[in-house]
Amino acid sequence: MSKNNKKKKKKKISDLKNGGILLEELIASFDGKTNPIRCFSSDEIFKATDNFSESQVISSWGYFIWYRGVIEERPVSIKKWSSQNLSNFTEAYRDISVSSQMSGHKNTLKLIGCCLEFDLPALVCEYAEHGPLSKDGGISSGEVLPWNVRLKIAKEIATSVTYLHTAFPETIIHRNINPTNIFIDENWTAKLSDFWFCVAIPEGELYVEDEVKGVTGFVDPDYYWTMKVTEKVDIYSFGVVMLVLLSGRAAVFNGPGETPMSLNDHVSEVMERNGFDEIVDKEIWNSLGGGGDDLVVRRLQVEAFLRLALRCVRYKKEDPVSGMLEVAKELKLIEKLS
Repeated sequence: MSKNNKKKKKKKISDLKNGGILLEELIASFDGKTNPIRCFSSDEIFKATDNFSESQVISSWGYFIWYRGVIEERPVSIKKWSSQNLSNFTEAYRDISVSSQMSGHKNTLKLIGCCLEFDLPALVCEYAEHGPLSKDGGISSGEVLPWNVRLKIAKEIATSVTYLHTAFPETIIHRNINPTNIFIDENWTAKLSDFWFCVAIPEGELYVEDEVKGVTGFVDPDYYWTMKVTEKVDIYSFGVVMLVLLSGRAAVFNGPGETPMSLNDHVSEVMERNGFDEIVDKEIWNSLGGGGDDLVVRRLQVEAFLRLALRCVRYKKEDPVSGMLEVAKELKLIEKLS
C-alpha cells in the first residue's frame, strides 16, 4: 500500500471514529438535536493555517491552540486540541456539541464546522478581530479598554451565560468562565467560547456531583469543597471576571514581595477598610472627558458594578444574586445610567 493510500485510510478511520464519538455526545447532551455542522478536510485546515504555522497562533493554552486562518476567502479561528494534554477526550466533542447549540446566540463565538480527520476534532469558528481577552482583561494589542467597553463585555457575556443556563431542557453549566474564553470582534462585541467543561444538571435536580474543573482564581469555593455543580459555579466565576474588568488585574496576581494573591481576597480585604478607589483601574477615570456630571455618572456605574460583582462572589456583606438572569438585568440597568 502506498504512503498516500495509508494516509487516506488513516484519515478515514479517524473520521469514522471521531464522527461516532461526536454523535454519541450529541445524543447524550441534546437528544441528537443539533444545528448543522459542516465538516472540513484536514487538507483545508492545513492550508488555512499554513500547516499550523506559529505565525498564525492567536492564543495558546495547555490543552489547545487557537489559530487564525482563511477558508474560502473568509477569516476564521481554528482550535486544535493537544491529545497529549487532554485527560478526557469526550470534552473535545462536548465543546463541539454545546458550541453548535449556542451558536445562534450573538454573544457566542459561532461554530462554523469541524474537522474529524485529526486524532481529536479541530473546531472552525468565526473570526474575532481582537482575539480573546488576556488574563488581566485586556486585548493583545495593548490598547486600553474604555469603561463603556468593559461594561458592554460584562453585559453581553452575562446574557450568553444566562442563555446557556435557561435555553435548554437541562441547565448547562459552563464551569470555565474566565477572560481568556471571551473573544472580542471588530465591533467590540463579546463572544463566549470554550464549552468543553460544560455539564448538564438534569431536570428536577438542583446539582450534579463531578470532579472540580476550572481555572485557579475562578473556581467557586463551595464547588471546590463539595464537588457539587450548581448555577452558583458560573455566577462566582463571572463575578471574578467582573472584578478583573474593573481592576485590570488577573484573578491571581503578584502581591507584595511577588507573593501570588487572589484578586477576590484582595478586593475583600480592601473593602473591609472602605478602600474602593484602590480596587478600580485608574484608566477608568483617566478616560473621562473632564465633565463633573460625567464623573458622577461614571462613579455611580462603577460602584454599582462592583457591588454586583461582590454579590456574585458572595462577599459576606452583600446579598447573593438569585441567578445569571438577575445579573444580566442588573448590568443592563447599570449601562442605562449613562
